[in-house]
Amino acid sequence: MHPDKRTSQRLAPTGVLAGLLLISLFLHSGCTSQAEENDPKVIREQISTYQSQINELTLRINELDRLLEQMGERPRSRSQVPVTVIQVQPGSFEQFIQATASVEAVQSAVISPETNGQIQSIPVAKGQRVGAGQVVARLNSQVLESNIQEVLSGLELARTVYERQKGLWDQQIGSEMQYLEARNAVRSLETRLKTLESQLDMSVMRAPFAGIVDDIFLKEGELAMPGSRVMNLINLESLYVNADISESFLGAIGTGDPVILRFPAYPGQDMHVPVHRIGHVINPENRTFRVQLLIGNTEDRFKPNMMANLSIPVAEEESVYVVPSILVKQDIQGHFVYTAQARNGDLVAAKTYIERGPDGEGNTLVRAGLQSGMQLIDKGHNQVADGTLLRIEQGREDMATGQ
Repeated sequence: MHPDKRTSQRLAPTGVLAGLLLISLFLHSGCTSQAEENDPKVIREQISTYQSQINELTLRINELDRLLEQMGERPRSRSQVPVTVIQVQPGSFEQFIQATASVEAVQSAVISPETNGQIQSIPVAKGQRVGAGQVVARLNSQVLESNIQEVLSGLELARTVYERQKGLWDQQIGSEMQYLEARNAVRSLETRLKTLESQLDMSVMRAPFAGIVDDIFLKEGELAMPGSRVMNLINLESLYVNADISESFLGAIGTGDPVILRFPAYPGQDMHVPVHRIGHVINPENRTFRVQLLIGNTEDRFKPNMMANLSIPVAEEESVYVVPSILVKQDIQGHFVYTAQARNGDLVAAKTYIERGPDGEGNTLVRAGLQSGMQLIDKGHNQVADGTLLRIEQGREDMATGQ
């Protein structure tokens, strides 16, 4: 029999099978009710069914191509998807919990006066850096200054009278009462002077620490009183990062434990920071406790109230299988990964179902389904299906999973 006829006879059953499958797909899709089309579960089941049928047809086509090669015929051009693979090996896995945090300045103060008065001057501007003790605002103190001058004049006279009375008393001249009255007048005026000078000092507002004038709320000429906000002062050199963690992890986190800190505003810049402090009180409203980090900020990159993300390690396991989380997929049957396996003389992608464990920092713990030596498809995993022909390129063949 002529080779072409033998080939056509061998191809006939498969062609009929493919045609019947395609017709069944068409009829099935056309007979789907409107209610089923609106049911996500039904849609997912249909997708899985169609994908299985496509994979079966792909395998059959590959078998027929290989049969043509064995018969010396020129097969169709079989497309091989280029991929890289990771050799599955036991490794270590560290489980992390994720938490959202916010930034708080270690030193932050609202400047307000200690006494009532009209603001006379504000010698600083918004955004200006000031030193500790630097004057940032003054109240009108003309009345106090006049009272001080009056007391100074009276004190000078009182001291003169006291010196003369003391001299007479030392010579046993005059009465003791006159001497005591003169001495008391001096002490009374000195006390009065100290009180007025303290009040004058209270009319001057100074920076309690070195920092930046973040905002000014009142203007010159406006009335200020104790407790009223005149300006905000902040120091950005050191910052707290605060996060609330579920009390179920209280025993897994301790002071000094390393934490991965990330800021959405600066993607790709991970910071490894130890836990600075752990709160000693559980919030009764959400059953959480406070975890606090302390970071330096010499370049003023980070600002108070910025959002941050924490990755906190809470558990570690050894001699387990770990795969990159991005490689784990899911269908109605469960989670799976694609591995490269030999099948009928070809290297093809194989859907390998796994028992998925917890995630941590881009990796996933696999409880079951993998064995040492398996080749996990890495680059190109989105371009393959079960039975897809593969061509392994140089990549990460020797990398142990999870390392």
